[in-house]
Amino acid sequence: MASTGIRETISAALRSERESGQLRQCMVERLPQLRQSLVLPEEDPVDALMAFISDYVESVPGCLALVTSVSKRLGFHDYAAPFLHMAEDYFLQPPEGLPKDGGLEALLDEAFLAHRLLEEVNDHHIRHLHRPLLPLDMTEANIIVHHLLGDSFATRLEHLVQFTAGQLLEREHVWDQVRSLPGTERSMKPLVSSNNLAGSPQQIRLRLAS
Repeated sequence: MASTGIRETISAALRSERESGQLRQCMVERLPQLRQSLVLPEEDPVDALMAFISDYVESVPGCLALVTSVSKRLGFHDYAAPFLHMAEDYFLQPPEGLPKDGGLEALLDEAFLAHRLLEEVNDHHIRHLHRPLLPLDMTEANIIVHHLLGDSFATRLEHLVQFTAGQLLEREHVWDQVRSLPGTERSMKPLVSSNNLAGSPQQIRLRLAS
């Protein structure tokens, strides 16, 4: 199953990072720059960043499983399936131009693509139907990762997600059907959100512009 392959890929990347410390060293070097856009703990900020990154990447298969379960239960799995498959492919068959070395830094790129794709689907439904389709809210975590990746590279990934989502969402014959689907009530608390990430709610926040 794809979820098994994704979990194995993530486990291998975490092992590789523990041995090499490659991404950790990158975070150490970028720490002064990251402090300009993120609120980090004074004590062990790199540890907090690494915990956040690990949780963010490891949350992907759980999010995909949740969306699969909810979409089947509420009757819109046929509509959600292409988005789920695309998110899985980001991990198992990364797009051209992305690193394929299997390291944690490469998986952070792919996790960002997967999370942003699901966010884009939800945003589309909120704009047009005034309710989210999925019980997810990873907006703050996704913006934090945008800063971790660097604006130039993250913007390239954003454009890729928006192009992909646009193609899938413009399938009018499917969109007409989904208008009547229940989706997620706006008042319902998301089952997965940025605050579920251990490194996020207390330790890492976005720095508000003054």
